[in-house]
Amino acid sequence: MEIFLIIIQCIGAVSFTVSATIYAIHKRADIIGALVFSLLTCFGGGFIRDLALGNLPPSILSSKVLISTALLAIVVCLICYHLGFIKKIARFADRHQHSFIIEFTDSLGLASYVISGLEIARETGNEGFVVLTFAGCITGVGGGILRDICSAEIPAVFRKHIYLIPVIIASVFFALTYKHMNEVLCVIITMLIVIVIRMLAFKFKWNLPIPKTEDEEKATKEEKELLHK
Repeated sequence: MEIFLIIIQCIGAVSFTVSATIYAIHKRADIIGALVFSLLTCFGGGFIRDLALGNLPPSILSSKVLISTALLAIVVCLICYHLGFIKKIARFADRHQHSFIIEFTDSLGLASYVISGLEIARETGNEGFVVLTFAGCITGVGGGILRDICSAEIPAVFRKHIYLIPVIIASVFFALTYKHMNEVLCVIITMLIVIVIRMLAFKFKWNLPIPKTEDEEKATKEEKELLHK
């Protein structure tokens, strides 16, 4: 299971690195900005988790495999961008398709990191329901929150495509079932929960309700009145 966990973490690191590097390019960040965004997205959640659980020093600082994988992915993404490969893909894909690439890689990374957080918490003896759920959630979304804060944006987890909901559902599912079913099967189902709900939310534009301002309510009312005329 240890090798399986390392593979999952590497998948998550590559996926988050790809999405974070494209994100940095869209934000017109330089190479240092792309590096910082990618490292924050990859390792920020795990760092917060380990600090909260008292797992010191944080496990990421001793994981040469993960750090090397993330750095290699960053270099490859930047090289592909400067050689024009990403520009060519964007030229033949409309905005929706390009967003789909980012959303899918981000969802894959999110699912992988949720599993990573759950397994690391469990292996360090933190098997309580609340602790497991917290570990899965913060490992999955913590890095993205730090990245968005650094780019002066409201974190996507608080506003976009029910980002946190699938993470909570998957973490709760794992915490309730991992003792009662095959561990690999439990991991696969947990990851699928995150990926499927996230992609459905992206496709159908599912969002939690947001309170409207007075101006928005007035505009909506005027639109309804025009439609009835």
